[in-house]
Amino acid sequence: MRRADSLLFRGMLFYSNLVLFVLLAMVFVAQIIAKASGPGHGHWTTGLLFRYVALQMPETAYTVIPLALLIGALIWISLLNTHSEITALRMAGWSLGRLQRPLFGVGLLAALFMFVLGEWIVPYSSLASEMLWANAGTHSFQEFGSAGLWLRQGQMLLHIQSVSGNGKQLRQIHVYYPRPGMSGMEGEIEAQTAEYRHGHWVLQDLREYHIGNQSIRSFAETERPWHVQLDPETLRSFTHHTRTMTLQTLWRNDRDLQGGVLAMNRFALAFWQRITYPWVGLIMIALVVPMVIRNPRTGGAYYWIAAGLALGISFHFLTQMSGFISVAGGIPPSLATLVPIALFAALAWWLQVRHQ
Repeated sequence: MRRADSLLFRGMLFYSNLVLFVLLAMVFVAQIIAKASGPGHGHWTTGLLFRYVALQMPETAYTVIPLALLIGALIWISLLNTHSEITALRMAGWSLGRLQRPLFGVGLLAALFMFVLGEWIVPYSSLASEMLWANAGTHSFQEFGSAGLWLRQGQMLLHIQSVSGNGKQLRQIHVYYPRPGMSGMEGEIEAQTAEYRHGHWVLQDLREYHIGNQSIRSFAETERPWHVQLDPETLRSFTHHTRTMTLQTLWRNDRDLQGGVLAMNRFALAFWQRITYPWVGLIMIALVVPMVIRNPRTGGAYYWIAAGLALGISFHFLTQMSGFISVAGGIPPSLATLVPIALFAALAWWLQVRHQ
């Protein structure tokens, strides 16, 4: 029986790695073509292009490993079915759980590898690729689009249009002072820039408005101290994607901004995804193995590869949609992360029970 375990383990490991290599190669070539023209400004050579795309490969591997496990399991079990090895093992008394045990071993190794990638490799490789792209051009400020970045401290509302890469310079700042119950505005400050100096913020080129019942008074100043609790390190996190952050950084940023971000859950969402995503591969294995064993002659390996791609795309679409809803403030980040996984886990459990 040890030989059978070894056969199942080595086959699963081989085909999962083969699929992973193919997927990475396809993404690498696609990125080379897509980024060949560079960031549209600055100096961009062939060497920088290959270095930039290579630095993105750890993140790509982190993303597609569950899909590689899914397709690898489909291919391997389909091949074993073709040569009746699965039938022989079943006749020898192997249950579905016993048959899947070596495959889950590969899934556990993949989950551990994904944790290592997500915490100690991807945050640094992705940050290096972003810096490489930024340094090839001239942009040093992160724009937040037409909506800008909304923050809240106490009753004060802050709107920031852009922040520098070091988090110590802001552009186009609006500070609103609403009346109790949000029944109106008591005042507003508009500033062109803000700068962090010696542990304190300073507003520059500002105009302040006092809104009364019958009139509006305005005052202009060149510079004024700004007493607000905005950590440059936290602001700097908005200039990079969450993939460049470790779990500790995600947790700290989410904690610092609890109750301060309007309709913005991206740190909490990324934190929950970082914890749960490495286990998706195990769910995919549990989902597809009973499907193939129950229908061993349905279309062959090509059919099951297509079915696996459909399952993987469906899971990705579901997680993306729930993530968008969560970031918009519709549902909690934990729920947005766990519901898609729970749905696929429930389907896998149902298939396991039905096969028994």
